[in-house]
Amino acid sequence: MKKTQLFLITLLFLTILLGQAYAETELIENEIHFFEQRGCPDCARQKQFLEEEIKLNYPEVNIISYSIMSPENQNKFHEMMKEREIEDYNLIVPTTFIGNNYFQNFYEGDKELIIRALKGENVQNQIYQVRGEGIITVPFFGEVNISEWSIPVLAVIIGTVDGLNVCSIGALILILTLVLASFKRRRDLILFGGLFIITTVLVYGLLIFAWTAVFHALATYIGGINIIIGIAALGGGAFFFKKFIDFYRYGPACEYSSNKYLSKSINKLKNAFSSNEKTILLASGIVLFAFIVTLVELPCSFGLPMIYAGVLAAEGLSTMGYVSYVGLYLFFYMLIELIIFGVVVATREMYFTESKWITWIYLFGSLVLLALSYNYLIGF
Repeated sequence: MKKTQLFLITLLFLTILLGQAYAETELIENEIHFFEQRGCPDCARQKQFLEEEIKLNYPEVNIISYSIMSPENQNKFHEMMKEREIEDYNLIVPTTFIGNNYFQNFYEGDKELIIRALKGENVQNQIYQVRGEGIITVPFFGEVNISEWSIPVLAVIIGTVDGLNVCSIGALILILTLVLASFKRRRDLILFGGLFIITTVLVYGLLIFAWTAVFHALATYIGGINIIIGIAALGGGAFFFKKFIDFYRYGPACEYSSNKYLSKSINKLKNAFSSNEKTILLASGIVLFAFIVTLVELPCSFGLPMIYAGVLAAEGLSTMGYVSYVGLYLFFYMLIELIIFGVVVATREMYFTESKWITWIYLFGSLVLLALSYNYLIGF
């Protein structure tokens, strides 16, 4: 009798376990709508996950793929967003629809959420949370999202390469040299050098925000942003490789030193310092000089801020995300000048001259841009 009872209890227990296991594997949703584009690295990673893990474990799931480059598929994308009453979105890849849930971009934490979405769960809030993880604090710029490491890495690399601009560095050295010759006071170095740096950051920051706004608007209507970024990066890589060859042969030099507007500004600035103009006139002259230098040096950047802005737009970030990442880029863009400025203010001596190491940084920047171009046009 006891053996029979034990057998029945064991059988009941196993039945419960099997029923629970079956319930865990039973899917409510059996369709995945996957919008992708050739050359998109995140698309490739997600496609591999869908084919090797989802399809293997859940063969009944139907994975429907759409190329975002097709106008018909773009209309389908917008329809699916409207069905879910989503108004604020970008036409970016990868985007995945499962039931009422939708994923844009692909994060490691999405793997579990995709399975839960297939089981009928509403995981949209968790999807947003995954995209809000990985917060770090960056000096001067507060919290920065590093969930997708590629953007911070690009901010460091492209920002640093962009900041190694012989024209801008030379302009800062000129101002600090004039201040040292005329005043020799630390407060004047801080005032005039600081004005140059702040003006440069504001002008260049506005340029990046403008490019980002353009790409963000385009992202709502077209799906070919990756191609635009890739072509721009290819051109930038070729341009910087040519600059590397020129610098290697003849040494780093500002190609636009003969620009008539820049030459006039330099002469007026030198005359203002030599004639001991009032502080407010000198400050105004430096602000104007920094503005002209920043605009004149734009060809040296060959679309670097545009490339970075396109990458930001393709990520579909929040406003705070854009601000944080642009701030991160600007920090590394100005890093060399901040170091020069800090050393001169601390020592009241000028140690800096144009150096050969800039040449090799240009080669490194060229290789990074060419790799970025390959990534967006072809994919790894």
